Amino acid sequence: MSLSAEEIRRMSADERLKLLNELRVELLKLRSQARVGTLTNPARIRIVRKNIARILTVLNEEKVKGVSSEARKE
Repeated sequence: MSLSAEEIRRMSADERLKLLNELRVELLKLRSQARVGTLTNPARIRIVRKNIARILTVLNEEKVKGVSSEARKE
């Protein structure tokens, strides 16, 4: 299941961080399955990596937006 940036933006910050941790754990499991040779869907690794990147991008955008809005106030 691939997440869109819009779906991620609609989540609360806590939901995003929880999902990020879950995806990182899933990626570790998928990588270990790939090493052992029991991985059934190799494309899942790429999907999980992209979802992690999307979440990190949205988090970074909000961080930058927060910093820039604070700088304008001063």
